[in-house]
Amino acid sequence: MQTKGNILLIHGMWCRGTHLSQVQEILEKEGYTCKSIDLPLHESGADLRKLSRLGISDYVDYLENTLNELGWKEPILLGHSLGGLLAQLLAARIEAKALILITPVQPKQISGLSWTGLKTIWEILATPFFWKKTNLLSKSKFAYGIYNTLSESKQNELYPTYVPESGNIAFQTFLPFLTYSQPTRVNFEKIQCPVFVATTGKDRVTPPRIGRKIASKYSHSTMKLYPKLSHWAITEDGIEKIILDATNWIEAKMRTPN
Repeated sequence: MQTKGNILLIHGMWCRGTHLSQVQEILEKEGYTCKSIDLPLHESGADLRKLSRLGISDYVDYLENTLNELGWKEPILLGHSLGGLLAQLLAARIEAKALILITPVQPKQISGLSWTGLKTIWEILATPFFWKKTNLLSKSKFAYGIYNTLSESKQNELYPTYVPESGNIAFQTFLPFLTYSQPTRVNFEKIQCPVFVATTGKDRVTPPRIGRKIASKYSHSTMKLYPKLSHWAITEDGIEKIILDATNWIEAKMRTPN
């Protein structure tokens, strides 16, 4: 059976590829070939000292190498949260067929500052020398800012599945204006493929205005708001609609590219 296209699935902070398994199942039912990977040192029992030194560029390099190993030309890139930022940075390096960005983290050129976002991550920022360590958001902060629309029982199931994240990644993502090398700066002009941005009404860390600004940077883009979902989105009721909206829109753009 001929595939509709190859899709690389890119997870967000504190996550693993398995968190996108529901997204992958939906896409494969629609006829796509998917690859969901763990970002470097996100497996259980990883060397946290090595992880703490990794930065955004290391992740993008890893993703580009993954595509080279797969031999995929012009893949679709789907990214959730930080994965949405990584997808944009990767698309500026390669020829992508399309981008699907679900509650994406903002590039350097877009302000992501909000009180609710700051409240969510403050415990990390307040940790002395956090950029030299690894971090894992507390259960209470996940409940407040990440999966705030999920039931307590679903939150309790999810939280043990998260893994530590690089403090350097947190520094570059949360405080991009302090990074000399500007690793989160996206070259928007290099990305000419269709870009579908999904934002959610209950998102406390990347509110809809961020997704709207991201979509405005691209000439072939659309943004859609899903009012009842949180930043997490990817295992919530409604994720199938996001994926079908995105793939239907992209397929229509492929038929009529202009």
